[in-house]
Amino acid sequence: MEHVDYYNILGIPATAKYEAIKQAYYALSRQVHPDSAVKDKQSQVTNLPAFHQLSVAWEVLGDHARRREYDRLWNARQNRTRGVVQDEVDLDDMEFDPKSGKFSYPCRCSGMYSIAEDDLDAGREIAPCTDCSLKIHVLYEVMDCSDSDQNDSHIKS
Repeated sequence: MEHVDYYNILGIPATAKYEAIKQAYYALSRQVHPDSAVKDKQSQVTNLPAFHQLSVAWEVLGDHARRREYDRLWNARQNRTRGVVQDEVDLDDMEFDPKSGKFSYPCRCSGMYSIAEDDLDAGREIAPCTDCSLKIHVLYEVMDCSDSDQNDSHIKS
């Protein structure tokens, strides 16, 4: 089931207070309410879905208990989407595979966290697990090319 962003529908931040939610709902409902549309049947029909979505957003966010449950579910969904940063791991503790150009580290699920050297060069520091939603933050220092006489890599391992 798709999770609808009611805050976006009302055009308010998730931190909005009750009065701001109410004000946004009433302002938007005056714009899209089918009865306030031009006395054109087509406008009334096209505004109906928008007004229904707006009404549902108000029913959820306008009620303290429903909003709290909605926020809890929304945050849980966002955490699943983003994954949870499990730990911080120093690049020195990761294994490097020169063939693939990737660093890896074992995950508690028996999978492997993996990040490419190119990703590190680009400033990306989050390595996802190949088998679960966990991620690690990779700690490393970017070296200046003039400081490195060992190879072309900008990563200090």
